[in-house]
Amino acid sequence: MSSLAKPPVNALTSIWMWRGQRVHYARRGQGEPVLLIHGLNAAASAYEMRKVFLGLEDAFDVIAPDLPGFGASERRRMDYTAALYTDFILDFCRERIGAPCHAIASSLGAAYVIRAACLAPELFQKLTLIAPTGIRALADERPTLGKRIARRILFSPAGTLLFKLLGARVAIRYFMTTQGFHDARNFTRDYEDHIYDTMRAKNAKYAPIAFLTGMANCNVSQLFGRLSAPTRLVWGKNAQTTPARQAADFLARKPDARLVLFDACALLPHDEHADQFNWMVKEFLRE
Repeated sequence: MSSLAKPPVNALTSIWMWRGQRVHYARRGQGEPVLLIHGLNAAASAYEMRKVFLGLEDAFDVIAPDLPGFGASERRRMDYTAALYTDFILDFCRERIGAPCHAIASSLGAAYVIRAACLAPELFQKLTLIAPTGIRALADERPTLGKRIARRILFSPAGTLLFKLLGARVAIRYFMTTQGFHDARNFTRDYEDHIYDTMRAKNAKYAPIAFLTGMANCNVSQLFGRLSAPTRLVWGKNAQTTPARQAADFLARKPDARLVLFDACALLPHDEHADQFNWMVKEFLRE
């Protein structure tokens, strides 16, 4: 079932066979289609977008897939790359949505949406990009020797042990309360349980390995300025992993993009300040 099939969303699950893999996604609401693309990390899934899904379904046709290798989607022992995820987004837009859509995407997922929107601008309307990467952070796509060695180690039993350590509750709480959220009280036990469970799924480590080693990096430094879609950049002022000052790299390439900063917020403004975020998105999409 989709990562959004459980509370608080309780969405019906749809399955799409893409390149022979099962991809789970949730869809609900009526109106213009809005595609939600989660970021990449050791426990990524559409659950990250649950509050956006709930906040927009009253006015839009909201669609949120678990990207291949993450969440409830099939997790194969394979290499996951920027090219694969860009192809997935393009195919999903064409075959599952079938009309130009708005997109809301986070972190590295936002970089994939940028690339997809440059390759097929006719598929996209407006873009909301949350702490996007691809110019400074997570931009080096070169298959360096170091990346290949790290991949080999992480694919081994030693890598399985390391991934289990990363998935320990103490490690989950530490990262999410020091990097994910500005206010640790916003990291709920339900969110912790979801991360803990998803990191223990069969073959859970393989897609995260691509993120951890940089094999899934996506460089958009030459692409962002070519975007024709109206674009809003969203950042938490207290983000550390991808700090808000990196917004300048994007604005320098596309001065007509608008930046929205959230006070008392780290990497997840769409979670930590969900009501304000959803109001801002609705206003932007209705302009």
